[in-house]
Amino acid sequence: MSAIHLGGSRSLSPTPIVGQVVRAILASSQQIHVGCARGADHAVIQSALSIPGGHSSLFVFSCFGPGGAGAWSGSAVSSVQAAARAGASVRWLAGGSLAVPLVARLMRRLRAALHGCSASVFFLASPGSRGSLAVAGDAVKSGQPVFAFACGFSGPPQAPRGCAGRWVAASFLGFPCWCWSPAQGALF
Repeated sequence: MSAIHLGGSRSLSPTPIVGQVVRAILASSQQIHVGCARGADHAVIQSALSIPGGHSSLFVFSCFGPGGAGAWSGSAVSSVQAAARAGASVRWLAGGSLAVPLVARLMRRLRAALHGCSASVFFLASPGSRGSLAVAGDAVKSGQPVFAFACGFSGPPQAPRGCAGRWVAASFLGFPCWCWSPAQGALF
């Protein structure tokens, strides 16, 4: 069974596209990897838990422990705890122990969530969503196809951090979005 990494902006307002994409992924018998932040991660977790049996294909990567130790103001502690209670797979402290500084723990957690995925999908509240575009850059560099949904703005997002190429209009499981097209290197 393949896995799709889902993530995006912590400032994402409720939008139906998250639930629609989650439902389509689960209907295609794929797993979902997601982080532990408010906004897009929270929406993905809540969407998966609202679908009968959705918890069994949900894998949450948390930067904090089961009781919330190590969480910060952007963490969706109650959503991650609800996922654990529902039977989803939660990897607590996926970014390392509490001795690891928060920013490093967050990035390590996201990289753990990306590992083994066949694609990454981002729900972006703004074209320059810095953290999400940094993770998108990691996904591009690992060779994953990267898709982005513009939620609340028109046109493509900014380039994933450290990547050359361009966004092209595309479709992910039938939903219109943007797909990152890396620049081609010289042939000679």
